Amino acid sequence: MKKLFTITAIGAMLAAPAIAVQKCVALDSSTTTCRSTVRSGKADWSATCTTNDTSVPIKGIAMCSNEKADAQYGTSDAITTVSSATDTTNIYCWCKMVEPAVSSWVFLNTATSAGNCAHGCSTNCGTAARNLSSFLSALFGSLAN
Repeated sequence: MKKLFTITAIGAMLAAPAIAVQKCVALDSSTTTCRSTVRSGKADWSATCTTNDTSVPIKGIAMCSNEKADAQYGTSDAITTVSSATDTTNIYCWCKMVEPAVSSWVFLNTATSAGNCAHGCSTNCGTAARNLSSFLSALFGSLAN
């Protein structure tokens, strides 16, 4: 009987749903300040943003696309890129926050060449997070459910 009870208890623990922990911090772009470390030639970017004395690490990714947004800091749920060694159209820099929440892609700027975009896009995303409240507003305002 003791073995049956033990097996049943272990089975119940393994079948129980996982419980997630959620931390909520209001990141208001008008009251949030961010520090970032810029790193050229990388796909990721990061910043530490502070609101009401609470610091939150922000992580994001950058991508150069052949698609341009309709407006500065315009957003998109999905962007494309041309895959070719001789491509010259991937000149549009897009940024996306992936932690602590996932945002839509936010259009940042147009580079002079695909190579310049690939080298500097993540740096530009980190710099924008540090200096541009309109960029932060677009990131924070486009969080996925």
